[in-house]
Amino acid sequence: MTRRVVARINDITLQLMKQWGREECETRCRLATAYRLVHRFKWDELIYGHLTLRVPGTDHFLINPFGLSYSEVTAGCLIKVDGQGTVIDSGTSRQFSFQRTGYVIHSAIHAARSDLSALVHIHSRAGMAVASSVEKLLPICQHSVFIEPVSYHPYRGIVVDEQEKVELAANFPSPSKCLVMRNHGLLTGGATIEEAFLLMFYFQGVCQVYVDAGYTHRPVPEQFIIHDDVITKSVKDTLAVNFTAGNFGMLDFQS
Repeated sequence: MTRRVVARINDITLQLMKQWGREECETRCRLATAYRLVHRFKWDELIYGHLTLRVPGTDHFLINPFGLSYSEVTAGCLIKVDGQGTVIDSGTSRQFSFQRTGYVIHSAIHAARSDLSALVHIHSRAGMAVASSVEKLLPICQHSVFIEPVSYHPYRGIVVDEQEKVELAANFPSPSKCLVMRNHGLLTGGATIEEAFLLMFYFQGVCQVYVDAGYTHRPVPEQFIIHDDVITKSVKDTLAVNFTAGNFGMLDFQS
């Protein structure tokens, strides 16, 4: 039997700890853990898609090296960039740089949305199916109550043009934290990586229900659409029972 070697998430040395400081090191570990969770849930697509997290107290954010699978991402290898795409610190990633597409998408949203320190962008099968066939997501299951309001951004081709950043930011206004990128995939944002991850769990789940129920090619029966008043009450009750201020997604992420 062949033994599979799993790269440690926390590969930060004492020297790097002194260089980055405890807060940035903890930020790196949390983001690297999120990459592993996305891989664990099979939302990743080879080396594509991106998760980013703002470095506390700065305008810089961490992003994955383009060339590693999500199962290989570690805390140390994450690349620190600024809003202009300048590499501030390449970490331990000497072989790979970041992907321009990821920089354009994430820098646009980080700059426009100070409330979203973390972003999760995936190309899951269910997410791409919905992004390519559904005009507007309707609340059809319990997961739906957490993702509203959902925003939408049209497909303009591979995202490499800086000019698209303005439209992208405009199409993802507050208080929305879930974005359907038409013909492309899904994106969520949160004040923490834990929140962004849990929102993606719900968002991806709703898309999977759409696919499983056949709603990508036929209308949702009206009797199955959850009413707005029920959504409002459900969110209020769930937050009161399951979460305290600022810890949305924390317990789920740690489990």
